[in-house]
Amino acid sequence: MKAKFTAAALAFALPAIAIAGATASSFKKETRLGTNYWNAQAAIDGKMDTAWLVPGESPNMGEWIMLDLPKSKIDKIAIVGGWAKSDETWTDHPRVKKLKVDVLCCADSERYETTGTAEITLEDKPGWQTIDITDLAVGSELFGGRVRLSVVEVYPGADFPNVGISELNIYLTEFDAKAELGEASGDLPDHMFPDIMDANAKTFWAAPAEGARFTVSASGYGVSSVQIEAGPKDFARPKKVKVIANGREAISELPDKPGMQAALVPSVTGYTGSAWGDIAVEILEVYPGAKSQEVAIAEIKVKATNFEGL
Repeated sequence: MKAKFTAAALAFALPAIAIAGATASSFKKETRLGTNYWNAQAAIDGKMDTAWLVPGESPNMGEWIMLDLPKSKIDKIAIVGGWAKSDETWTDHPRVKKLKVDVLCCADSERYETTGTAEITLEDKPGWQTIDITDLAVGSELFGGRVRLSVVEVYPGADFPNVGISELNIYLTEFDAKAELGEASGDLPDHMFPDIMDANAKTFWAAPAEGARFTVSASGYGVSSVQIEAGPKDFARPKKVKVIANGREAISELPDKPGMQAALVPSVTGYTGSAWGDIAVEILEVYPGAKSQEVAIAEIKVKATNFEGL
């Protein structure tokens, strides 16, 4: 029996803290492309072509970008520390070398106070750089807070004085979330879709690899990743997967080894766990099976970084 896949409506239970997004100390004004084209939101829009760009007259040092975060702990910071639209935009403008990280508390207070600090250093190269930091707690017992990243030092640009940041993503520590299965593209008679979440790795879901996909949700949680354990080597196993949430997508390549492997859920407002509603997982590429080319998944789990509204 095959499970028919249809596009499910999103459950718009957006975490309350997520709405504010990003703000910045200043940004370059733009008339032709729109007044807010270079503002802080450009650093969390999932597009390398756009960037938070400070004004040309700015000294760069001391400029900051700030994100609202739920009650959580910061584990890593991922950043594209220049304007990455092209090789030319990357080298023409300054790139971030050092950033001071300040955690500010709390979302229920009129005055934010610094509760934790760190400093990160980036290499002068394009693309994502992910830096581990000592876990910094964000928020109080019931409320979230903010993280502010201030420019301390830059690599100089060839033609322009103002620094830019194309993308920023704050990785928060994860915990297990209670998830519910949605729909699947299909399955085989002896390896049905519910087997993917029955807490038994000996049973598994199997389906035709071409077009294989499924949906999952975790109401009340800010979902950050889908953990996937591949099925037996007689079947094909997921290699490259695309996760789709809230109109954004992220592609992860999974190693061909035992145990759970993480597929990142795309962030919406600059931190992991800022997705909500149905999450779709598409299998784009597989490791070949020894006997069958149907793809098999033994188990999945869903990870979150926060509870909605905290």
